[in-house]
Amino acid sequence: MPVIGNALDMPTVRPWERYREWCEAYKSSLVFLQLPMQPMMVVGSAKVAMDLMEKKSQLYSDRFRCVMFELVGCDFHFSLMPYTPFWRAHRRTFHQHFQPSYVPKYLPLQLQYARRMLGWVRQSPEYTRQHIRRMVTSFIFDITYGKKITGLDDEYVTMAQTALEGISEACIPGIYWVEYLPFLRYIPSWLPGTVSRRLGDKFSPFVLGMRDKPWSEVKAMMDKGTAPPSIAASLIEDNRSKYGKTKEEAEYDLIAKNVAGVTYAAGADTTTSSSQFLMLAMALFPDVQLHARAELDRVVGPSRLPEHDDLQHLPYIRAIVLETLRWMPVAPFAIPHCAMADDTYEGYHIPKGTTLIPNVWAMLRDPEDYSEPDLFNPGRFIGKDGELDPNVRDPTTIVFGFGRRICPGRHVALAMLSIYAASILHVYDITPGLDASGKPIELSTDTMGALIIAPRDVPVGLKPRSQAAEKLISEAAAEYEAI
Repeated sequence: MPVIGNALDMPTVRPWERYREWCEAYKSSLVFLQLPMQPMMVVGSAKVAMDLMEKKSQLYSDRFRCVMFELVGCDFHFSLMPYTPFWRAHRRTFHQHFQPSYVPKYLPLQLQYARRMLGWVRQSPEYTRQHIRRMVTSFIFDITYGKKITGLDDEYVTMAQTALEGISEACIPGIYWVEYLPFLRYIPSWLPGTVSRRLGDKFSPFVLGMRDKPWSEVKAMMDKGTAPPSIAASLIEDNRSKYGKTKEEAEYDLIAKNVAGVTYAAGADTTTSSSQFLMLAMALFPDVQLHARAELDRVVGPSRLPEHDDLQHLPYIRAIVLETLRWMPVAPFAIPHCAMADDTYEGYHIPKGTTLIPNVWAMLRDPEDYSEPDLFNPGRFIGKDGELDPNVRDPTTIVFGFGRRICPGRHVALAMLSIYAASILHVYDITPGLDASGKPIELSTDTMGALIIAPRDVPVGLKPRSQAAEKLISEAAAEYEAI
């Protein structure tokens, strides 16, 4: 349309499905849209995504300026920052604590919280969704700030959940008019039509509180000499030794605070959602549970719980994690990239400034890579030798992003998902459960959220699968609750 282009075509509900419909309708992996002052392109296949955002990452590593990010207060999130030296400083600082060689440092705490969750579920299986969030949030908050989460209603858990809901809602591409007419951000929120301003007013206190409050607490404890070991404490100590009482101290303190906040914000929601989707898949596809338990019984046995070292001998468990990431990617259209210069691809001109939306959800449902893509089938990743098949496309090369903007925390996230999957499947029989009237719950694959999605339904019918399993749960609960 004149002036507004395709603005009215932008989907607001499950946009990834509409993106795929466009690609199918036009028989193309690239669909171009013209929005007011903002060209946009849907990338519908893994091949095109790799060709552009991997092989030409020097051209496609930027982010578009998003006014909504600023309104909700999440412009400190370096995953959303433009490709600048300021971003690189954040990325470099984050990588120092999450490079692959650092992963073993975090494994004991992952194991502790995965096993503590087993006891929480036994006490109140009806709150399985909340127990999963508590497990993931507790682990991330512990390594980031050295603080222990006290329960489901902990202030930091609820603040993070509200903040991340706001960030997710603000990140849907092309649906907020403030992106096209930035002056709208200054119009009072009580006027009609100022949805974006009201969204910012509602969520920004939670987003900034999620970053600022725990950081201030750690700094105060550092001053008193009582801060427990954590990433935040390490960052503060490092900055004080390098930049204390210099002009650079404030800048690097801000970078460190942002990095700590991103560690918490980026990991809590994504890993929580993947863990919940895994649980949903187990209830919907019980044959997968049977196969997983047979492998666990053979490798681990009934007298102990799985360890991280067991995972190398548990290819089917690792395949379950891969299939969870493929079946329900928690960031179905990732975070859009932005072209830093004019480019040409297979005869098409891509103007500088074009926003690229990688339709990750559609890529991971490509029947050429994954037959019967709607089915949850971990066996698709297992080769004839019983090990992971390197000839099947690894979904982690898609689900964690592309090129220079790939998720730097992916190694820790995969380790967390893997030990969680092994632990829960080893001791629990997972079924949908019963509703308040005693009728079996009908689970669906419906989702909630936008940038980050979560399952609408999480099974609550978790019961220890044997007396031996009951004993293992009790022993783990006694051991770790004592800690």
